[in-house]
Amino acid sequence: MGAFNRTTLHGVIEWHISLRACMLSHTLEPSPNFILARDVKMQFPVVKRYRELLLHPTRPRRVVTALKSISLQIEKGERIALLGPNGAGKTTLLKLIGGLLLPSEGEIVVNGYNTLRHNDAARKSVGFVLNEERSFFWRLTAIQNLEFFAALDNLSGKAMNDRIRELIQFVGLESHLEKAVSTYSSGMKQRLALARGLIAEPEVLILDEPTRALDPIACEELNDLIVERLHKGARKTLLIATHRLEEATRLCDKVLIINQGQIMAFDRIADLTAKGISLSEFYRLNVNRKTL
Repeated sequence: MGAFNRTTLHGVIEWHISLRACMLSHTLEPSPNFILARDVKMQFPVVKRYRELLLHPTRPRRVVTALKSISLQIEKGERIALLGPNGAGKTTLLKLIGGLLLPSEGEIVVNGYNTLRHNDAARKSVGFVLNEERSFFWRLTAIQNLEFFAALDNLSGKAMNDRIRELIQFVGLESHLEKAVSTYSSGMKQRLALARGLIAEPEVLILDEPTRALDPIACEELNDLIVERLHKGARKTLLIATHRLEEATRLCDKVLIINQGQIMAFDRIADLTAKGISLSEFYRLNVNRKTL
């Protein structure tokens, strides 16, 4: 009986080691690409109206296809501008990369982690800067807001306080620490949003139309901050959805054009310039091109 128990225990240990090795092999997938999307499709169900629920309760829901067979490879440290008409699928793709949505088909790997199998690990590599002022608590100060979001990222004590002070200085809000966010200008709120996105020190930073609500001066100041401090200082991988072509040219080294849920083009801006093609011309050519 003792021999049987030892044999059984030995087998269980071997099985556990084998299972753990298998899990690790799926977690840390060797890939030269920092972000990898393979045949990604994203569909959303259309909510039934009250009349439709009464007349056709068993009829399957209609679906809207936001992305169609997207495949994409992004290297670490690249700065990608996502361009496309409203409703083209830019924000959906960014949310998929960030792990906020899971693909209907296909897979996305971020920093070696598959967002379907290891969503929490993949999301730790990504920070979001959304152009949404309502995402802050307006009656609280910048410090209080960042303390709340830092706690969500499991920061506390001295480490949290040091990180918040560092970020406040980084985005240039030192003289507005004790003011309620409701008193901030749009540019200041966007700087605070940038600080929030950097709390967990992500390797990928996603900015969804960061200058949409800013005046020309605030827009230029935020772009200076991104170029001079964020990229040159930290060398983070940047994914920036924008409608401003001059912003894409200044902040990014590659451009990804999306239309009707499909990638129409993905090229280096320097290569386009070398061929004498302006970004405006390149954008018009690919947006007007028929999708499959």
